[in-house]
Amino acid sequence: MKQFFLCCCLLLLISGCSTVSLDEDIGLGGVTPEAVVESFLEDFNTALADPALSEPTARQVWANRLASYFAPSERADQRLVMREMLDSFARNNLQPVRGSKAEVVITYDRTRANRIDELTALVEIVNGVITVRWRDAEGNVVVERNGALLRLIGREVNGLPVIRVDGRWYLTEAG
Repeated sequence: MKQFFLCCCLLLLISGCSTVSLDEDIGLGGVTPEAVVESFLEDFNTALADPALSEPTARQVWANRLASYFAPSERADQRLVMREMLDSFARNNLQPVRGSKAEVVITYDRTRANRIDELTALVEIVNGVITVRWRDAEGNVVVERNGALLRLIGREVNGLPVIRVDGRWYLTEAG
């Protein structure tokens, strides 16, 4: 999973709902493997579109929230990864490669749990696509690029690993 965020950051090298406070120890997780992946992707999209992302406090709130989707034992590391990714994204969006603003959006048709057992699952993101749009000062699209989400994040298997901890499902680097 760490590769996912670093790859997004490096590949996109560019934009930033209102921020919500979140205690660092709260774990969002999900009631099903699919739910945790869908909620994470929704919050990830919302974080990248947040106009307050240029503010360090907003980035920290989002880093905490995004990290809370990971297994409790991985959360501290993921909090740092998320913060670095959001810092880089906000910094690079001040002077994007093209145009005056960039936006990143992840879309997909649905999620589906594969290889599910009592404690682990692999969640497929059906037709997952990451799209980067560079816009000019008037908001017109200058360039648009997209690609298969899992291929761009370097996943060799078709899905994201999740783990069950205390009855809730969380993203995990394992797998």
